[in-house]
Amino acid sequence: MPGTTIVGGNVLDQGIVDRVLDSVCFTDSYSHETVVRTAGGTLAYSGYDSYPTEVVETDERTILLEGRLYDRRDTEAALRTVATWIDGGNTDRLAEWVARRDGDFLITVIDRSSGNMWVVNDAFGRLPTYRVAIGDATIVTRELKVARRLAAVLEGRPVGVDRLGLGQMLLVGYPLGTRTPFDGVRQLPPGSLLEGARDDVTSLHEFRFDSYENGDRGVVDNARTLKDQFVEACRRRAGTTETSIVSLSGGLDSRAAIAGYDAVRDGVTGGTLLAATSVREDGSNVDEANVAREVARALGIPWSSYFVDRTERHRETLLEMTQGMNTVGMALGLDFAEQLAADYPGATLVTGDGGDKIFPDLTPPTAVDSRSDLVETLVRSNQQFAPDEIEDVIGLDADRLVDSVAERIDAYPERTLEGAHVHFLIRERGINMLNHGEDRTRHHLWTTTPFYAPELFATAMACPPEQKAGIELYREFLSLLSRELAEIEYVDFGVPITSAEYRVKKFAYGWLGARPRLKERVLSLVRTQGGEAGIHSRQLLAEAVDDADGIGRHFSAAEIQRIAWDGSGHRPHQRYQLATLVTALDPIEPPARQSARSRPVLQGQH
Repeated sequence: MPGTTIVGGNVLDQGIVDRVLDSVCFTDSYSHETVVRTAGGTLAYSGYDSYPTEVVETDERTILLEGRLYDRRDTEAALRTVATWIDGGNTDRLAEWVARRDGDFLITVIDRSSGNMWVVNDAFGRLPTYRVAIGDATIVTRELKVARRLAAVLEGRPVGVDRLGLGQMLLVGYPLGTRTPFDGVRQLPPGSLLEGARDDVTSLHEFRFDSYENGDRGVVDNARTLKDQFVEACRRRAGTTETSIVSLSGGLDSRAAIAGYDAVRDGVTGGTLLAATSVREDGSNVDEANVAREVARALGIPWSSYFVDRTERHRETLLEMTQGMNTVGMALGLDFAEQLAADYPGATLVTGDGGDKIFPDLTPPTAVDSRSDLVETLVRSNQQFAPDEIEDVIGLDADRLVDSVAERIDAYPERTLEGAHVHFLIRERGINMLNHGEDRTRHHLWTTTPFYAPELFATAMACPPEQKAGIELYREFLSLLSRELAEIEYVDFGVPITSAEYRVKKFAYGWLGARPRLKERVLSLVRTQGGEAGIHSRQLLAEAVDDADGIGRHFSAAEIQRIAWDGSGHRPHQRYQLATLVTALDPIEPPARQSARSRPVLQGQH
């Protein structure tokens, strides 16, 4: 991803660092800039001109803000205060600040005399960041490719595979906790402070989901509060760039986002609000595009459609950019972002990410009476590949893989099993997968969502499950935002959420969801294994086996070929996930670009 890279320890030649940073200048609009170089290491960033960064210099420190603080107009004053707290060891004040702050941000503070470096991120880990420590060197970077390449230089060999992280990605589609599929490379936890010199991470904020303080208020009162907080979150974001484009689907979350932005657009000076929808070349989401067009038309907002495809170029670029943290099936999204950036350079893309976390009932679909029940429920309802099949594919013991899910649950702060279930879906799926999906767009455009505004998030998560069940709270919330939009068809069900028919379908879907084995059998009757995605994913997986140099070290080629071509009912997204990992783990690196794009150092050697 565009953004920050820190090389601590001053153990690498600057020419090597520059060449590696050149290799993540993914388009002609990219460059990289060295912000400060001290005896303690280097701070740099890469990206395009409109990518949001801000450098603040004080007498003793250099501060780099990547991203945005939506609730602070004077960001320089805020950054100076944060640096003072860090330098003074005042983690309590810093923790309070991080918990309240509405922003997508990564803050780096460097003491230029000592070379000490600290990194702080937002409470939701909205900008995925990686770190690896090798000897006296610590690498912290937004670019997984940078972490792999610099670690390989320090180690004198390609970075190995974290087999447990790989197994988790096959199990649920994402690694758990701070893992990645690469040995020694970890993700920075959300809401944390990293001290580079000691490679020490302090948790500043962690959510808990085992109490419902808003249970004493009715649905209407809670929905009204949420609506007001949501509109305020939209207002804060709407003025950050001249053009805001809502990525509009046929669902509810992006519909709420465009309603919130519409509610504040008269108060945003000079701002332009647009809507856009990606339409697959095979026409498989035409119904979604039709609903999106109807939503935009109801608000009088200009709407455009963009035809997208998983071209070979976009697949290869996505793999290079994300190093396996996005599946190649998501190349559609990269194509969409690229086209939008060409038409509206410097715009912000607004998504509905997070709406699927704060409004639905995330407690277990069936009763869980023990830790083992909870683990079984989470694995059964979230798995892509079964643990036994993963053992066959990569040789990881199935029991060890399931135990790793239990270990993550044991690390959560909730006192109830139901709360731990909610925590898993937000911390693991929301942060470790969906944040990475949204971050993909930032290769071309800045992207944000109003659903992760802290005050809104806290209010929504304090509403009891019974108000969220059957979409009651969401229906009231969306109706308050725009009754007209609430009465437009919800494409997943083919009817508006205000209709009686929707309630019947929702009940049936919930009943089926509580019986995942039956649900899978029902879906298998209507799922097609043909079609463009089915054929394409089979071919891509088979080709990945043929092309990968080191497949025998990590995967069973015979098992992968079986999954590619047998009639066992594997879905396209499973094959895309497997093809992604087979290709991403290959140690071959693409050639580095020329270093002419690097900009001069802002702060010289100290």
